[in-house]
Amino acid sequence: LYNHRVRLRQVGSGDLVLRKAEVSDPTQARGKLAPKWKGPYQVIDVIREGTCTLVTMDGK
Repeated sequence: LYNHRVRLRQVGSGDLVLRKAEVSDPTQARGKLAPKWKGPYQVIDVIREGTCTLVTMDGK
């Protein structure tokens, strides 16, 4: 019942998306007020559901 209102969103090539900002280095501390999302990124290819190849707006 917790996620019963969640709608899955289909992401296609060329769409603009935000990426969740996770700490890849456990020694770095993220503050409580740090941004939770990074982006926007452009989707280049959808590999499978939930996995995409992204590129920055600069093309990197």
